[in-house]
Amino acid sequence: MINTRHKIEYNPENCVGCKLCYKACFVGVITWDAENKKPVFSYVEDCEHCCYCQIVCKKGCIKVCPDFDSQSFRQSFDVYNR
Repeated sequence: MINTRHKIEYNPENCVGCKLCYKACFVGVITWDAENKKPVFSYVEDCEHCCYCQIVCKKGCIKVCPDFDSQSFRQSFDVYNR
């Protein structure tokens, strides 16, 4: 998605560095900081809102917050509004 205001809320204090969120992210939104043993949310605008990262986090460190109002869809359905 382009020009979105999606957010992923992350609480680093509770994170134990298990990498489950990183492994769950199939689109590469979450990368891994090996030095600090913490996830990095690099490409939030590409998030598919599957919430796998949020679901697998046993400590509740992650909350996916999609902003659907900011999404711009390329397809128009105006033709059906006649």
